[in-house]
Amino acid sequence: DPRHFHQWLTDPAAQSDRGSEVGITRGQQEDPSGHGGLEATARLDFLWRLQARKEVEDMKELREHNECLLLNILPAHVAQHFLERDRNNELYSQSYERVGVLFASLPGFSKFYEQKELIHQHVECLRLLNHIITGFDELMDECYFQEVEKIKTIGSSYMAASGLSPDRQVRAFSPSCEDAWSHLTELVLFALAMQEILKHINTHTGNSFQLRVGIAHGPVIAGVIGATKPQYDIWGTTVNMASRMESTGVSGRIQVPETTSCILVERGFLRQLRGSIYIKGISERHGKVRHRVSSVNYGIM
Repeated sequence: DPRHFHQWLTDPAAQSDRGSEVGITRGQQEDPSGHGGLEATARLDFLWRLQARKEVEDMKELREHNECLLLNILPAHVAQHFLERDRNNELYSQSYERVGVLFASLPGFSKFYEQKELIHQHVECLRLLNHIITGFDELMDECYFQEVEKIKTIGSSYMAASGLSPDRQVRAFSPSCEDAWSHLTELVLFALAMQEILKHINTHTGNSFQLRVGIAHGPVIAGVIGATKPQYDIWGTTVNMASRMESTGVSGRIQVPETTSCILVERGFLRQLRGSIYIKGISERHGKVRHRVSSVNYGIM
C-alpha cells in the first residue's frame, strides 16, 4: 500500500522496529546532506510508476476479456465495429444481396421433453439438446465451413447463414468473381454435416431424431438489436422463405425453393421435386401463387 510505504519513509516511529532488526540506529538514519529525502522521493516515484504499470496491465486484460465476450455473441466483423473508438454507440446495420439462410429443427423434440419431464428427467433432456447444439456449433470450426455463421437457436431450432462477411460482399460484385454463390454450396454441405452429427448422437443415445432443414437464398438486412444483451440477427423475405421451407419440409430432408435448387444443381447437387406449396406470408404478395419446392442432397437421393 503506498500510504503504508509513505508512512514508513516519513515516520521515524514506524521505522524504529525495522531499524533495530538490522542494527541501524535512528542517528545512523539521519542524513545531514539531504540525500535521504531524495532517496525517499525516488522510492515513491518508483512505487507510483509500478502501480501505474499494473493499472495499465489490468485495463489491457479487462479489454481483452471484453473483446472475447463480444466475439462470443457477435460475428468478428460486427464485434470490430463496436470495438472501434467513438463508434460503440452507433446502430449497426448492413444490407446484403447474396446470402444463404438455413433453418433446422428437431420435430418431436418438444413432445420428447414433455415425456421426460413427467418422469423427472427434463435435465437429461436439456443435456441432450445441449450436446446436439454444441455438435452443430463445433462444425463451424472446420475449415470447410468458414463462410457459415450461426445466427441463433430458438428452442430446438437452429438458424445459420452464409455470405455475411464483408469480404464476401465485395467479391460478390467484383467482375473477376468466379462464383458469387459458392458459399451456398458450403451452407448445404453444412446442413448435411449436421445430419451426420445427429445420426452419430442418435447411435450413442438410443434416439431416432431427424433434422428438418429449410434453405433459401437472396437479399437480407443484418443488424444488432438490444443494449444490455445485444443480438445479431437478419431480416427479410429470404429469411421468411427459409423458415417456411423448414416448417413445410420433411424430416431427414433439406427443402429449398425452385430458384435455390437451380443454383445447387449447377454445383453438383441432386434434387427431387416435391411439387408446389402455399407459403404463408409470401404467396399472398405474389397473387396467392404456389411455390415449387425441391429436396436436395449430394449423391444418391
